[in-house]
Amino acid sequence: MAFNKAIDGLPQIVKILIAIFLPIITLIYRIINDVAGGVKTIPLVLDILSFVIFIPGVVSWVMDIIDSITANRFFLWEDWFKA
Repeated sequence: MAFNKAIDGLPQIVKILIAIFLPIITLIYRIINDVAGGVKTIPLVLDILSFVIFIPGVVSWVMDIIDSITANRFFLWEDWFKA
């Protein structure tokens, strides 16, 4: 959870650059968030699938870029699927 707090404390421009060029960091961020808040099944499965399968990975990458620009945070699947 300290990793997520450190990432949340970064300036917005750094979050945008991470979202564009280092999507593995945002994937790790989402997995830690899913496990730390109690295991959220659907978001955790989607995070694992976005690492393995192309389509969810692209969706989460684009949403990370959009959310980091507009909301100064990274995209979380739990925003779409309440588990």
